[in-house]
Amino acid sequence: MIKGYKGFDRNLRCRDFQFEIGKEHEEPRASICEAGFHFCENPMDVLEYYNPADSRYCEVEADGNIDKHDDDSKVACTKIKIGAEIGLPGLISAGVKFILERVQWDTAKESNTGY
Repeated sequence: MIKGYKGFDRNLRCRDFQFEIGKEHEEPRASICEAGFHFCENPMDVLEYYNPADSRYCEVEADGNIDKHDDDSKVACTKIKIGAEIGLPGLISAGVKFILERVQWDTAKESNTGY
């Protein structure tokens, strides 16, 4: 299972598919930008695909066949469960957490010395 974030239009639709919060959905195959359900592992990548002005955002859990994107954290899957709706503030908060969890603090170097 992979956890991630998905954007939708105002009606919780994406590519003519009607999603429901708390429900699991299944497709026969997954291929990036072609088939299956798509989401992003990095919450900030979702903003590349769904405009904050007229979109809704949810946490998701994906399973089944998985196909990953080479350019960003976009993932296609055959099974997806739509979790809690988090809105734009929740997406941004999750994005900050996502980034901070990947910082290697023990090897991080200061890059701004104030000069």
